[in-house]
Amino acid sequence: MAQVPRTDPRQPDDVVVSEITVRPADQSEHVEVHQHDPTGLERHEEVVRDGLGRTEHHEEIVANHAAERLYSIAKASQTINLVVGIIEGLIAIRIVLKLIAANPDNAFANLIYGLSGIFVDPFLTLTASPSTGGVVLEIPSLIAMAVYALLGWAIVKVVGIVFSPSRARAKSTYDRYRA
Repeated sequence: MAQVPRTDPRQPDDVVVSEITVRPADQSEHVEVHQHDPTGLERHEEVVRDGLGRTEHHEEIVANHAAERLYSIAKASQTINLVVGIIEGLIAIRIVLKLIAANPDNAFANLIYGLSGIFVDPFLTLTASPSTGGVVLEIPSLIAMAVYALLGWAIVKVVGIVFSPSRARAKSTYDRYRA
């Protein structure tokens, strides 16, 4: 693969043009252009021409790596929000079951209390839960919901800040005049 020298000084340094003669008998040519942009855009163009100059094959591939990275960050954020949403839902169902004085020996109530207990236990001794006639307003569960919502929001923000692509650019140009 022979590199074709750049004749135009305005052509960016990150463009690589290669030319390969595939079939010397009929003078067909194979030209490839690879271009990498600092913003994450990658372009690959391939042209194969026959000896008469007609285009036999033209293929262009454009990959936007910054967009792919942003898509991955969005998927990670959605996953975090899903997990936090499930935890919040479990705790919300727990609060409702406590408010309606659900039978703790019931299989469903027992399942919800067991699953949500993992997330509520650190907050149970924080404050008292007012109760009357079996109806309980579990204030620690409300606090746990607020804490997990804030924690989930903070994790999503940190993931976005740490893993988002850089948008910084630098451009330098000059003109040279020769007499």
